[in-house]
Amino acid sequence: MKTSRVWPLALLLLGALSPQAAQSCSRVLSNSNGQAVVVGRTMDLYLDDQAALVLRPRGLEAGGLVSASVANAKRWRVKHGSVGVMSVGTVLADGLNERGLNVNLLYLSGSDYGSPSSGKPVISNLRMAEFVLDQFATVEEAIAGLAQVQVVSDRILDRDWGLHLSLADRSGRSAVVEFIAGRMVVHQGNQTRVMTNEPPLAWQLNNLKRYRPFGGDLPLPGDVDPASRFVRASTFLSTLPKASSAAEAEGNLYGVMKNVAVPAGAEDYSGGQAEDSWVTLWTVIANLDEGSYAFQLARNPYPIWVELKRLNFGGGGAMRRLDVQSPELTGDVSERLNRS
Repeated sequence: MKTSRVWPLALLLLGALSPQAAQSCSRVLSNSNGQAVVVGRTMDLYLDDQAALVLRPRGLEAGGLVSASVANAKRWRVKHGSVGVMSVGTVLADGLNERGLNVNLLYLSGSDYGSPSSGKPVISNLRMAEFVLDQFATVEEAIAGLAQVQVVSDRILDRDWGLHLSLADRSGRSAVVEFIAGRMVVHQGNQTRVMTNEPPLAWQLNNLKRYRPFGGDLPLPGDVDPASRFVRASTFLSTLPKASSAAEAEGNLYGVMKNVAVPAGAEDYSGGQAEDSWVTLWTVIANLDEGSYAFQLARNPYPIWVELKRLNFGGGGAMRRLDVQSPELTGDVSERLNRS
């Protein structure tokens, strides 16, 4: 096995026991471009997740678990309206709220949430993104809020999903929240601007030092596994020039995301133990300063987007969904999402 792919034994064993199908993704935060705080994210999955753009209005009732019912399941009402992407019909995988907080839910094989014995209210790991977007305005608030609940593993598509969470806000703050050996581990600062999948972030950051742009002697890797994507995303993020406009900052970051996207038919030749090297289904570019949220299906070359200042988050009521699967849907869809 290549030394760059020697992962912790516990992760290898967990991966061996899991079905060889998973949700892999890449997330990159650009907060030093001189124009705007911008986050890019790809969704890679082994099946079509039938993604939908959703609007969560203030006052919406939320919470509970996906596949079970427990007496102490956390429930809440939406405090901050948001827009995001609903995956496989019921999991909010990504989003941006009206206060400028961005959340990305990514796969992490081997996540260990511990036993729910703390006495805290319980939330599903599949509900982490909506809990944070609904309730909090900043990274600091979100971390404090997550510490007050017990996150538990939940089932969907006939399997448990190990998940970790990345956060960013308008100030440029960033954090990654992982669940390792039964406890919540929080990383903060600019070292959290890139996140992919397993192994956990601490391993990824240590591995990064072995490559030329970060003091090592290895050339840039080209594989589609999480470790290679982490190195490539970190490298190209570090070489992005200052932007002359917010649009240029978004475009520059989109170039990075295209470099870590997994094209249809791609195979993982790294020789590593990654569980999740799957085709990219969609990409999101979120501008946290301007409140714009752009979405592009991999099979559709034309993006759609919404401007949060044009969205109606008031009045409570049901979550609104917009089917984004049509190849004819392009451009600003803010009003269509308001009406859906």
